[in-house]
Amino acid sequence: MFDQTQSGYVLPEGFTVIASAFEKVVAARNIGRHSDEGECLAREALSLYMSGTRDTWELELRLRNACRHTQISPPSSGGSSTQVVDLLPELSAWARSLTASPEAATALLEQTLEHAIDHVADFLDTSDVRGWLVRIMVEIRLGRSRIRRRK
Repeated sequence: MFDQTQSGYVLPEGFTVIASAFEKVVAARNIGRHSDEGECLAREALSLYMSGTRDTWELELRLRNACRHTQISPPSSGGSSTQVVDLLPELSAWARSLTASPEAATALLEQTLEHAIDHVADFLDTSDVRGWLVRIMVEIRLGRSRIRRRK
């Protein structure tokens, strides 16, 4: 006989149970299905189902309080809470505009982030993470150009 809990597979009727419980919890919390919290709930729903919670109602009950830690709380200082990870697409675009090839753009972005990590104490004086990182990137790029011209 096929044992779902040991197989690692979820059959179509299992997806119906998981989806039903997931949709109810997402609607009750008024969150997006593709938000961080929604994705956490989806992973938790699959995990609970695979560990033996097969009833829709029980699964929904267990999901109600799951993944609450992923909710974003407002910053306590009143300032913005921009993180470097959020800026990576924009920084990549800046790097591509400053270089001739995708490989050079990747290298420039890596150098920028390495420099930022090494000089994080300099950032404490400013509040604009994006501006600080773009300035570092441009300075690194200009520094490389000057070295090439001297040689």
